[in-house]
Amino acid sequence: MLDFTPYKSDKKTEPDDFSTNLKLFKACGGLFTKCNTKWFDTSWLGLFVYIATLCSQYLLGYYAIFRGFGWNTPKHKPVRIFGDLVTVGWFAIGMISLPWHEWEKYTCIKTRDRKGFGRYMAWTLGTFITFIIYGYMGEDPLFQTSLASDLTAGQQAVYIVTFAVIALIIVYWFGKLCPCKPFKKWCAPETDRKIIFVRILFLLTLLFVISYWLCSEDDDCTYHLHHWWFGFVLVMLSTTTLDNWFDYFLQGVFWTFLIESLFNYGLVFGQFFI
Repeated sequence: MLDFTPYKSDKKTEPDDFSTNLKLFKACGGLFTKCNTKWFDTSWLGLFVYIATLCSQYLLGYYAIFRGFGWNTPKHKPVRIFGDLVTVGWFAIGMISLPWHEWEKYTCIKTRDRKGFGRYMAWTLGTFITFIIYGYMGEDPLFQTSLASDLTAGQQAVYIVTFAVIALIIVYWFGKLCPCKPFKKWCAPETDRKIIFVRILFLLTLLFVISYWLCSEDDDCTYHLHHWWFGFVLVMLSTTTLDNWFDYFLQGVFWTFLIESLFNYGLVFGQFFI
C-alpha cells in the first residue's frame, strides 16, 4: 500500500533554540545599529536632521520672524507650541519615511561634500525666505482674503498670479518626466519615482474634484481649501522629484505654508473646508 503521508527524516533539520535566539538577538540589535534596510535608505541621522530642522523652522518662523517683526500672529502658551511641534514632527516623519523620498541621498549626510551641503541649505533657506516674504505680504490687506469671498480686481489678480506660479511648478515637474538631453544630468528622477509622481498627482486631482463636487451639493458648505492643504499636497508631490538644489528649495518653500498654518491658524483634521 502506498503511503501518502509527508516524509519525515530522522535527521534533525530544524534550528535549535540557541541558533533561533541568536538570530533574534542579531535582528533586534540591527534595529538600533544599522543605518538602513534593503528597501529603506534613510539613516537615524537623516531622520533626526529632517525632523529637527523642520521643528526648528517652526520656532524660527514663530518667534524670530512673525513675533519678532510684530506681524499679526496669535500669542500661544507653551502647551500650544509643544502641540504644534508634535504636529510638525508627525508630518515630517510621514514625509521622510516615504520609500521614494530620497531627501537624504543628495544632502551632505550621504554625499559628504559641498554640493550636498548646498542642497540642504537650499532646503532650509527656502522655508526661511518664504516665511519672511509670506509674512510681510500677509500684513497687506490685499492678501488678507479668502478665495471664497467677494474679491476686488486686485485680489483676483493676486490669486491668478499665485495659481499661475503653482501651474508653472507642475509644468516643471512634468518636464522632469521626459527631460531633454541638456537637463538629464540635473532633472532626471528614476522611472519608479516618475510613476509614483503620476499616481499621486492623479489621486490628489481626483480628491480635489470629488471634494468640490460634494461641497457644491451642500448649501451650507463653502469650498475653501486652506493653504496648509496646498502646502501638504505640494510637499507630498515634491518627495518624488528631488534631484537638484532647486527641487530642495521648492520643498522648503512648500513646508512654509504648512508650518505657518499651524501657529497662525491651527489644523482641523477631517475638514478640507476651513
